[in-house]
Amino acid sequence: MITQKDMARKLGISRSLVSRALTGTAADIGASEETVLKIRRMAEKCGYVQNAAALSLRGDSSMTVGVAVKDFTDPFFGKMIGEIQSLGRERGFSLLLTGYSEGGNPQVDINSLLRYHPDALIICGSHVDLYWLKSFIAKGIPAVQIGAGKTYAGLSRVEMDEEYGMSLLLNHLKSLGHREIGFIGTDSEPSLNRKRILAKFATRMGISLKLSNSISVKDQADAGFNAMEFLLQRAGKNLPSAVVAADDFTAQGALKALHEDGLSVPKDISLTGVDDIPAASLTIPALTTIRSPITEMVQAAFSLAVDKAANTRKPKSLKLKPELIIRASTVKNNHVNPVILSKIL
Repeated sequence: MITQKDMARKLGISRSLVSRALTGTAADIGASEETVLKIRRMAEKCGYVQNAAALSLRGDSSMTVGVAVKDFTDPFFGKMIGEIQSLGRERGFSLLLTGYSEGGNPQVDINSLLRYHPDALIICGSHVDLYWLKSFIAKGIPAVQIGAGKTYAGLSRVEMDEEYGMSLLLNHLKSLGHREIGFIGTDSEPSLNRKRILAKFATRMGISLKLSNSISVKDQADAGFNAMEFLLQRAGKNLPSAVVAADDFTAQGALKALHEDGLSVPKDISLTGVDDIPAASLTIPALTTIRSPITEMVQAAFSLAVDKAANTRKPKSLKLKPELIIRASTVKNNHVNPVILSKIL
C-alpha cells in the first residue's frame, strides 16, 4: 500500500505537503491548487487510504462517523442507516458500523469503533443501556442518540415526539367513531412506553382502553400474531372496533392472525401501526400508521455530532413531530355496542 512518503518521493515534494493536501490544510502554507490537485489525483490513482488513528493523534479529522445500531433485523433501522449513509456521503464522511444489544456483550463490538478514532458517534435505538458510552465521552468524541431513553452525561438526543404521535392516532380513530380500542405490543420498553402514552390520552379523550399483563415474545411479528390470537379467543364476539399496534412489524403479525381467523381489516376491525416502515404501504390492506421523521432526525443528529459549532455547546435534546399516514386499514366504525378487550404481549 502506498504511503504519504512514497507519494512525496514520486512527486519530488515534502511529505508534510502531501499530508496537508490530503487533510485540506495545504492552503495554510500557500500551496497552489495545481499542486494539491496533483497530490490528490495520485492518492486516488494509487488507492491511498489515510490512517484514522494517525490523523487523530495529530488532531486532524478522520472524516469518519461511528454508527451503533440496536437491531439490524428491524426494517426501521435499515431506513435510518440508509439516511445516515446518504448524508455522510454528501458531507464527505465514511461510516463505521456496528451493532449492540442488551442481551450480549456489546463492549467488544463498540471497542472496535474506538480503535478507528471516529470524529463522532451516532446511536440508533431507544431505551437501551449505554453503559459503554463513557469510553467515547472520555475521549472527547461527540455522541448523539436517535431515539428515546435515559439521560447520559455528554449525550445529545434526537427523538420522535411519541406523545404527539399517539395523540394523532387516537384523534384519527375517534374521528371515525371508534370509542373502544385495543392495544398490542411486546414487553420491550419502546412498546410499553407507547402503551402508557396511549392509556393517558385515551382517558383524556373518553376512549375505553383495557390492557392486560405483558408477555415476553422476542419476535415482533410473532408477538403481533399471538397477541391478536389471544384477543380473538378471549373477546369472542365482543371485539374492539379498532386496535393500535405498537409498531408496524407487530401490526403485520396481527393482520395475519385476523386473516387466518376469517376477519376482514378494516370491515370487521380497524388496525394501525407506528413507524411507517417500507412494508407498511405494501400490506393488504395498506396500514394506517405514524411516520417517524427519520430524515429530519438523521439530519439533526448528524449536525449535532459533527458540526464543530454545535459541539462547543452543551448536549441538546430535540423532539421532532411525526406525521399521520392514513391508508386503507382504518375506516368509520359501524359496529353496534362493541366491547373492548385488548391484550399486550
